[in-house]
Amino acid sequence: MAESAFEKLVEHARSEHVVVVGAGIAGLVAALECAKVGLRVTVVEASERLGGAIARAELAGVPVDLGATGWATRNGAVDALVTELGLADAVVEPANADVWVAVSGAVSPYPAETVAGVPANPWDPAVRRIIGWAGTWRAYLDRLRPPLTIGQERNFGTLVRRRMGTQILGRLVAPLTRGRYGLAPDAVDVSAIAPGLSSALTRTGSLAAAAGELLTVAQDHPSEPPIRSLEGGPTRLVDALVARLGDYGVSVKTEMRVSRLSAQGEFWTVTAETAEGPQELTADAVIVATEAAAAASLVPFSVPDLLTRELVQDVVTLVAPAPAPERPRTTVFTVNPTRDPVTASDETARWSNADPGVRVARLTYGHLDSAAPTAALSDDDTVIAAARHAEVLLGIPADAVIGARRDRWVQPPSAVMLGRDEAAGALRARVRKVRGLGLVGAWVAGPGLARVIAHAREEAERLRVNLLWGTHADGVTLGEDHPLDKREETP
Repeated sequence: MAESAFEKLVEHARSEHVVVVGAGIAGLVAALECAKVGLRVTVVEASERLGGAIARAELAGVPVDLGATGWATRNGAVDALVTELGLADAVVEPANADVWVAVSGAVSPYPAETVAGVPANPWDPAVRRIIGWAGTWRAYLDRLRPPLTIGQERNFGTLVRRRMGTQILGRLVAPLTRGRYGLAPDAVDVSAIAPGLSSALTRTGSLAAAAGELLTVAQDHPSEPPIRSLEGGPTRLVDALVARLGDYGVSVKTEMRVSRLSAQGEFWTVTAETAEGPQELTADAVIVATEAAAAASLVPFSVPDLLTRELVQDVVTLVAPAPAPERPRTTVFTVNPTRDPVTASDETARWSNADPGVRVARLTYGHLDSAAPTAALSDDDTVIAAARHAEVLLGIPADAVIGARRDRWVQPPSAVMLGRDEAAGALRARVRKVRGLGLVGAWVAGPGLARVIAHAREEAERLRVNLLWGTHADGVTLGEDHPLDKREETP
């Protein structure tokens, strides 16, 4: 009896070898997507640790997350993976999402009725308290200006500056874009940070009214909590992924730095440097899941410069045995980008499962348009500065700190960066022209677990379809001798 199409599929899948270069969350997810359809997969990681930007440690006996602390729920990608890995019962919701802003030493609640910092009502006392009467009157003049043609202004900083003035820009918009995305407003794309704002401006005639319209639409369509995490931290997601890869027989190799990729016909040779010397792996497909600089040195085409830019941030984590105040300040953005530019967050106040008798704070320094002011400081001096900021911004007594550490993280620019969509589109087009090559990671998809995981799954699906069904990236199928060609099947 002739071999069935299904048997051919299984046999063909096991004959295809995929090498994933990099064991951050993107690489692990891509490896899983390939392994669960039967492909042979090898993951190669340069360091001794898996998980990339997801890490955890103990400070003064308290477990703390050092990198990603949770995920955005907007596209459902992380929630779907969490459920698939059997972690749905461990999901925790935010307890508090209050945002504050510090202006000249005074910390005030960030106005609730805003879209990316643009207030729906400049006369709102919460807005006026931050921008002053002069700023309020200037913002009101926005209603007297002619509306903007749809899509005419993409620069968010320019749009806000022209319509509502420098006080709104500097005291509401800039703290948010720098604190949340690491970008100055002039580096932000309007359509990316506030989808629909430009067209709403054309309809309503003012930026404030446009913000109000978007807020009304959002209120009419209540959404789930914007972020979630896991009991025990996001490292549980990494552990579950690694365990699942083991179930599928995936080989995970650490302390192997890939130095070269070369294509020969339909196969790839992956050269890796190890303590024992160079090693070579042969693969039918390669998924590059490294940081931008390493990836750019491996792939056989040029990478847009914008995507290789690096945002270097110092993150100081503090632990103090102090109870939370009645109204904790979960996140505080500072206004002045040159004097003490910092984003402070009270992680104990943020999460519903936190120990109420302990305060865990994170102080983040550095933006894409300026180096972290702590870059030249020693670890001790950086911790002292962070403790002072935690006292002023979060109300945690500096002398109560019993544990501290400083970590330096390098990440790509935010997905809301002006010009990033075009650069990413150009990169994707180049990747598709190379047979058996995939490219994943935060620098490709945009930072954040939601974007990274969704893109890693999409890219792995594209590659595995090509391998299993014989379809090249350009849509050309293989010939009649392909093992899955149904014309070969006989009863």
